[in-house]
Amino acid sequence: MTWVMKKFVISSPKDSQQGFTLIEMLVALAVMAFGLLGFLFLQGRAAQGRVAGREMGRAVIVAQSFSETLRALNYNDSLLDTGSHPTASEDTTDGNADNQISTKYGNFIYNTTWTVSNDASRMKTIIITTSWRLKDNQKGMQTKRITLTLLKSR
Repeated sequence: MTWVMKKFVISSPKDSQQGFTLIEMLVALAVMAFGLLGFLFLQGRAAQGRVAGREMGRAVIVAQSFSETLRALNYNDSLLDTGSHPTASEDTTDGNADNQISTKYGNFIYNTTWTVSNDASRMKTIIITTSWRLKDNQKGMQTKRITLTLLKSR
């Protein structure tokens, strides 16, 4: 058995010119520039997302650390009285009576407050809120918050 390979050749007319026209080059450059701009936009948004994620992680660390402090307190401690905390007398971190505990972490300041409610079953529900300010290029400065809830029993 003999195998024969045939060669197929696509040929163009002899009188046509080879190469690209100026308009074809401009269209190709415009398409490439549009693609690069999209890529650069996505890089900027990724950087914003990375900063927002990092700051949210830091806020979780601040809130979790504070929750451990409250968890270690005695059930009848004044910091676990029913109501919103801190009161002006409890807020001694920065010298301002702004009713929040301020924690500097990196370049941001995280403000923590907590609310205690007492139900009939000898349980206290503690809701810890940590907030910080973050700049969004489209929306300007925004206040972001995370909330942790914990229960304290006798």
